[in-house]
Amino acid sequence: MASTPEKERRNAVSYSTTIHDQAANLYAQAQDGDAQSLEELMRMHEGLVHHIVRQQWRGRLSYEQAIHAGRIGLWHAVLGFDPGRGHAFSTYAGVAIARQVWHAVRRAEKEPDVALVPGSPPSSVDPRAEVQAREIQAALYALVARLPALQRWIVCTYYGLDHQGGCTLAELGRRRGCSRQAIHAHLRKALVTLRHPAFSARLRALLDRNSRAAYLCALRAQRRRR
Repeated sequence: MASTPEKERRNAVSYSTTIHDQAANLYAQAQDGDAQSLEELMRMHEGLVHHIVRQQWRGRLSYEQAIHAGRIGLWHAVLGFDPGRGHAFSTYAGVAIARQVWHAVRRAEKEPDVALVPGSPPSSVDPRAEVQAREIQAALYALVARLPALQRWIVCTYYGLDHQGGCTLAELGRRRGCSRQAIHAHLRKALVTLRHPAFSARLRALLDRNSRAAYLCALRAQRRRR
């Protein structure tokens, strides 16, 4: 009969194996497109993003902008991680997070700084509807504020989020001294980021579109508009 220390050792090994298998299943499910597993892993490793960002030079990036870039790096790491290789996820993801933040720092050095100032949503006779409209606007502006400066300016000016009534791509190109096609390319990149499930979950939940089917539908609609 095994001694008590031997039983404890076996139990510890069994528990460790179970936890490893559960984590491996989460990564596999996230990589197969399961939004819930992806969100759970993003939450589990959010602290790693903050740890990396605090250690890294941010240049002109705000802390929130650096965190946004780091989360994109974390998302790539979750989708690319192979638990079977025996590497710690924190080691693998740390490199991806730091690289993404560094790329964002370099882009920010080349882009103009612009401000995003939200206005007041239309008033409603239904207090609940007005509260919901304010929550949706706050979530939208918080999401747009995470974009790189140039993309943020294009989205705000094109869609009228700067309260100036909107602007055509051609006019934006004239202001920036580039072609309409170049502005359109930046706008497409911005929309891809804004639709990213790792960042748009709050807004999607408020709009009742926080499902994998709704996300894929949005991607198909975007491809048709290219």
